[in-house]
Amino acid sequence: MLAWIRQWRENRRAWRQLAAMSERELQDIGICRVDVVDHGRYDKGRPYWPP
Repeated sequence: MLAWIRQWRENRRAWRQLAAMSERELQDIGICRVDVVDHGRYDKGRPYWPP
């Protein structure tokens, strides 16, 4: 259970960092704003990125 909480916190931290990026920065890393929004909605206890 503790590992799940750590993973959830890490995912939320990553989402906040992505949400703070400009459109240009997101484009530089190959994603768009929609990907960031979708990640924020993806909160079902599963990691967004594979571990």
